[in-house]
Amino acid sequence: MIGLLIITHESLGAAYTQLASHFFPNFNFDHIRLLNVENTDDHAIIITRAQTLLPEINCGNGVLILTDIFGATPCNAAMKLIVPQQSAMISGLNAPMLIKAVSHSTQAHDLNEFTEKVKQSGLQGIMAFTE
Repeated sequence: MIGLLIITHESLGAAYTQLASHFFPNFNFDHIRLLNVENTDDHAIIITRAQTLLPEINCGNGVLILTDIFGATPCNAAMKLIVPQQSAMISGLNAPMLIKAVSHSTQAHDLNEFTEKVKQSGLQGIMAFTE
């Protein structure tokens, strides 16, 4: 099992959590944590809070950290948490990415492979239609 830490701006993470609960109403979310970042939060405090959560959800195969916007505070804090073979990060969180991460996290054992699959789901979930 691979843990999931969702670090997003304010209540965006809560909305993603509700979405996951909608798709998986009987799912055990014990290996998933949410860290909402308020606009007044200190960068060092965000990192400390995240470091406290990581051991709670690392079941031995690592933790994938999902953030909303590359270069923003949640992403910048998460980048400081990356430890090879222990934690990885994907920015640009979207609904397809979240659903793939949640639905496959309990069976995943290889953090790098899992990270790539989740990233690809996010990319493949983006469609553009002009007509």
